[in-house]
Amino acid sequence: SSLPPAMRPPRLLALALLPVLLPAARGAGVGRGGAEREAPVLVQGSPELHQRVYEQAVEGPHIPAQNTDCPFPPCSEQVHLALGGPSEMLVIFVTANQTTKSEVTYWTDSTSQSTVSGFGNAYSQLMFITGELLDPSMGAPGATDQQILDLQNTTSWAARAPFSPYGRGSSYNNPTEVDKGLGSYKNPQMVYTSPVIHTVSLSGLNPGTKYYYSVAGDSRNFSFVMPPNADGSASAYPYTIGLTADLGQTDISARTVNKLTSILQDEPGSIMLLSGDLSYADGYFPRWDTWGRFMEPLASNIPILTVGGNHEYGDGEAWVSYNARYPQPSQQSQSVSNLWWSRDVGPVHVIGLCSYAGTDPSSLQYKWLEADLASIDRGVTPWVIVMMHAPWYNSNSGHRAEAELMRQDMEPLVVRYGVDIILNGHVHAYERIKNVYDGCVTPCGPVYLNLGNGGNREGAYVPWLFPKPYYSAFRASTFGPGRLTIVNATHAYYNFTRVGCQDTNAANSHQDLNGADCVTINPDDGPDNSRNASEVIDATWIVRPSNRLAGCARPVCSQPAVPPSLAPTFSPTTAAPQQQSESNSGDDDAKLSAGSAVGVGILALLVGSVFGGVGGYKYASRKVDSGRHSSSDEPAPSVLDAKDPATGEELGNVVASEM
Repeated sequence: SSLPPAMRPPRLLALALLPVLLPAARGAGVGRGGAEREAPVLVQGSPELHQRVYEQAVEGPHIPAQNTDCPFPPCSEQVHLALGGPSEMLVIFVTANQTTKSEVTYWTDSTSQSTVSGFGNAYSQLMFITGELLDPSMGAPGATDQQILDLQNTTSWAARAPFSPYGRGSSYNNPTEVDKGLGSYKNPQMVYTSPVIHTVSLSGLNPGTKYYYSVAGDSRNFSFVMPPNADGSASAYPYTIGLTADLGQTDISARTVNKLTSILQDEPGSIMLLSGDLSYADGYFPRWDTWGRFMEPLASNIPILTVGGNHEYGDGEAWVSYNARYPQPSQQSQSVSNLWWSRDVGPVHVIGLCSYAGTDPSSLQYKWLEADLASIDRGVTPWVIVMMHAPWYNSNSGHRAEAELMRQDMEPLVVRYGVDIILNGHVHAYERIKNVYDGCVTPCGPVYLNLGNGGNREGAYVPWLFPKPYYSAFRASTFGPGRLTIVNATHAYYNFTRVGCQDTNAANSHQDLNGADCVTINPDDGPDNSRNASEVIDATWIVRPSNRLAGCARPVCSQPAVPPSLAPTFSPTTAAPQQQSESNSGDDDAKLSAGSAVGVGILALLVGSVFGGVGGYKYASRKVDSGRHSSSDEPAPSVLDAKDPATGEELGNVVASEM
């Protein structure tokens, strides 16, 4: 309000006048690149200030407006699902006030409605301002300099201490430039108070059943299909999982989410795994609210299991927003922390680990992991997937070996218990790593999928390091999600599809949304120098032995992890045009063109080409290179005709094309 303190309406009256006050509050400001606005006179805790902070994090048209579909706004919103224990689904939603009940009503096509109560909580934190908020490497700014100065300027109320002849109060601040870092505790305008976050548990749910539900304070209806139970039955196959990490809320993030939505909505009972770095709020906490609205169309229908990344931990975050908004099945898996947990989902045992907690054998996390791995019944959940944020193996120049201590601590443990796949993020590029253990390519080790290319505002990481390690199967600095389909107890089919690239054009916020025909060029670090830079699809079979616990000694590499090379080395700061580019020579992956002469060339790959491994392990993998498609709507498909290498059983055809 621009009224002097004595004339301001009481708090309750101001809340009642919110619909009238908001247009004036919006009109007082300017959009990005507009004229400088007048310094506002806003009282901490007033609806005008809260609403302005809440709204100014909007990054683009792909962020939905606040929900207005209820009889008495403000309405509930940011609805999302999380898996609890067996037969349990958590429904989380937020409300602007505490008078809305923590209630969810649910029903099926054949049952009447039931209403369940949960609990609500809120939190407050001191905001943290980063350079990426105001000038991101990719995507639109999350706020303008002037918007942040409005919050940091206290002259309207701290110029003179009330009832005192001693002049300015200690909170006085009249900045001309944005102060980066943690806000001053003396300035209550830099304090963010969350909406009420409601968590409601729906229990006793039946696998494969479609449930409809609504949340208190919201007239909309949502639905989900309960994932299959872990019972070892053949009916759990095939089972599809969506994969991503480092997502953020840019236009490219929206492409990734749209692609995941398009595949998972056709796979009833599917889930999504997000390996850390969710909203990229980075201490500017209103961005947790915009991200919640951004994800709602997908997350209200598909449960998402997550782990925390550095962007949930650093820049003033300290896990507070993450833990409050995104509960994981930690208590249900005997964990003492929301940061590490496990859950059986159909034929898969999923484990979430924290890259930013203790990992040595004396740590809580290690001891929990050891007990959890020992408790898995591979007859019920033959597949074990571990997700964590920072990768153990990575041939990009970004974030090299940051998780090396964690790898040394935990890699022998995950190999001992036959973990099949490890999911990572952190590095903003895509890389598939072959089965590896202690730097050696060996069928004993898990496959690694580095999926830190969800599309966040920090852009793509280049360059790639040379020579390319033997364990790197596919690498590209492009954006998109992964899709994993568990076909049976030993075979899974995986593919990655590109949805966009980074480019040098500032007019489009350095985003190239033509995923079918783009190559990343980072404005600061240059072009993607990988051999796979122009490829749209990476597709492969992942084949594992029937007995994952056959035993595997620490291998001795017959070849070094990194081949010798006479090529000149370079510094990551070398100018982009001088970077070494990866050639086709020396690549030991089978490269098969699928986008050629007839436009829909059909290619048969027999997974029966199997190599014997240590302790009874067998391994088969092939990559499908789709080439550069002319249209994302008309991909060039390839058909994989797979057989079980042990029994010769036909597994059927899988189309290797865009998801």
